[in-house]
Amino acid sequence: MENATKALLIAAAVLIVILLIAFGMRIFNSTSGVSKSGTDTGKELTNQANIASNTAQNAMQGLGGWYQTTY
Repeated sequence: MENATKALLIAAAVLIVILLIAFGMRIFNSTSGVSKSGTDTGKELTNQANIASNTAQNAMQGLGGWYQTTY
């Protein structure tokens, strides 16, 4: 009877480990899309900031340089 109890405890421990691994893989797979989305958003923000910077520089150059000061 003692051996059967140990066998049941070992089987339960193995099932718990399998469930934990499956749960961890599910979380990992579901968050990989989120990180890719965040990376894409960061790249888009960088692109838009560069466009805005270039537009501002072009507008300032169009003013004929009166905005430039020397110290």
